[in-house]
Amino acid sequence: MSPPLISVIIPVWNGSDVIGRCLTALREQTMPAGQFEVIVVDNGSTDNTVKLACTFPEVVVYTEDRPGSYAARNRGLRHARGHYIAFTDADCRPDPKWLEKALEAAERNPRAGVLAGQIGLFEEGDFSSALFSDYERLFSFPQALARRGNCATANWMSRREIFDKLGGFDENLKSGGDRAMALRIRGAGYPLVYVPEMIVGHPVRATREELIRKRRRLSGGRWDRTQPSGRLARVLGVTLYDTARRIRRVWMTPGLTIGRKVALMRLTMDLSVVATREYWRLFLGRRSARQ
Repeated sequence: MSPPLISVIIPVWNGSDVIGRCLTALREQTMPAGQFEVIVVDNGSTDNTVKLACTFPEVVVYTEDRPGSYAARNRGLRHARGHYIAFTDADCRPDPKWLEKALEAAERNPRAGVLAGQIGLFEEGDFSSALFSDYERLFSFPQALARRGNCATANWMSRREIFDKLGGFDENLKSGGDRAMALRIRGAGYPLVYVPEMIVGHPVRATREELIRKRRRLSGGRWDRTQPSGRLARVLGVTLYDTARRIRRVWMTPGLTIGRKVALMRLTMDLSVVATREYWRLFLGRRSARQ
């Protein structure tokens, strides 16, 4: 049997509530089923994620014991047979034309190192406040700035030869490994290209607690990626700069009431405190958070 054109790799950890939706969306792609394969890599789930994934006969399921989504993605890479490698996440909902548009973009950009698609946010489940949705829409997934390295693996496609040449993701990172990989690819001379018509939906973080968990995880990723010499000062400086930049963006965003802007600025400052506390925790020898 000839190899598929595209291998889709999905890492998952305790994703029984969402993996079925993602796999159903891939089943509904406009690209003919024989042109792509779907690989799910379970990363130590304790729920029935694997059982659910196995109900999709077209899906191949592997396991990766080392904790971390980048270790799981690398496991998928070792088994992938496609000329192109596409990544999405278990809680995502790829548009029916996702792979079709990705392939069209690859043909237009034959030298591209990464094709970074648009990530549209959607609301689901118990939604506690539109404030959190506003925050996520302002600051999450700036894929349009792909050329700077903002290429999230929620919506990413590369030629297989890129990984064969440069190696896989840094498995020591719990967060930010996609940006680190994208910068390695750019450093090797391959362009990072934003493809707005290549669309994947991603749920917003619906509660303050989810935003706090996300900020802790992202802060751990930044800590792990920063050189040890002067690390605490460096990450605190970046956090201060990033907080000021975000507050300015909130203030300059049209269509928000003064009250909503004040609430968003307060939330921005609260999350910067979360990041600062996480850096101190890591400075004292703790390990970065996985979730």
